[in-house]
Amino acid sequence: MIGQRKEFPGGHALLIGIGKGYSGRLELPEVVRHDAEALGVVLRDPELCGYPASQVRLLLDADASRANIRSALQELAHNAKPSDTVIIFFSGHGGQSAVGEDAFGYICPADYVFMDPENTGIKTDELSNLVNAIPAARVVLILDACHAEAAAVVKSDDAQKGLLPRGLLTPALERLSAGSGRVVLASCSENESSFTYSAKGQSLFTYFLLEGLKGAAPVIEDGVIGVLDLFIYLSREVPARPQRGQVQTPVILMRSKTNFPLALRRGGWLKGVEDPMPGSSPALDPAATRRASSVDSRRLERVLATLYPTGPLHDEIWSRAGGDISTLRLSGSGKASWHAAVKAIDNGGGGAGISYASLIAAALDEYPTHSDLLELSGS
Repeated sequence: MIGQRKEFPGGHALLIGIGKGYSGRLELPEVVRHDAEALGVVLRDPELCGYPASQVRLLLDADASRANIRSALQELAHNAKPSDTVIIFFSGHGGQSAVGEDAFGYICPADYVFMDPENTGIKTDELSNLVNAIPAARVVLILDACHAEAAAVVKSDDAQKGLLPRGLLTPALERLSAGSGRVVLASCSENESSFTYSAKGQSLFTYFLLEGLKGAAPVIEDGVIGVLDLFIYLSREVPARPQRGQVQTPVILMRSKTNFPLALRRGGWLKGVEDPMPGSSPALDPAATRRASSVDSRRLERVLATLYPTGPLHDEIWSRAGGDISTLRLSGSGKASWHAAVKAIDNGGGGAGISYASLIAAALDEYPTHSDLLELSGS
């Protein structure tokens, strides 16, 4: 047993929380600020995540102006090294202007001017450029936006008429995740709302984000929490607690090929591992084997959606079949996730070990007499 590691030296974080910092009808509950403050405490705790305190910066309420957010991201680009890991957390309003060719996504800084996103919001294209200028090999952008606790603010008739910012839509999130080693974790899908969790004094998503970083998330490697370990935990816990009869479903978009370490786990007790910084799973083999084309993929998709209704994470079916979850875009319903997963196999992706045959075989381990699976396997 190697001694306890007290620091995750390459960890940098910029944590932005804007609640009462917004003016007028844009104002959000105070828990939004508390989200960022609590995350800072967990990241800096040497008994938990082990980020150096000097490398964790908070911008709260009025301090989270457009100029200050830009400046803080530019400082990260200057200070972070290629071997580092960077977390950028934003809790506040996000929006999408109009529709059509001229539409653009944006986040709302504290000095956002009502109905002037062009000049006072930070467009996702600009945000993407600022994030991609950070030389760190691993950058995770965490967005907990559009808090429905402030129903009169976010989900009112005014919002439907375009008078208030709407949540960030999938195309905007995809732009933010562009670039090698970039990951976006969003608190909910584009058609859902992000809720507060009044019993815990946090936003629902951020509460479980904090719990996961405190050690509740399952881990593959001793001493560290991988980015996918954390998402798998969030994707199980957050939807299991509907608010006001509505389910909230976290979303991940990845350009990373590994389940890289995001932080220490409970101070980093390691078993024979000297340095937790390397990725905890191997890079994908680009020369993945060709997939069998004789299987009726649409039928397979329907069968899997019935047997594993929450998607490829259900009972770890995808990983048991040799797949790599980090290559998939997991969002929306279980059916939508299975459609994307089967399409990934069609395109030669999904992991070096995945194929229709391995997926069917893994399902048959649990359902050995299932007639559709037996027919699909050719038995």
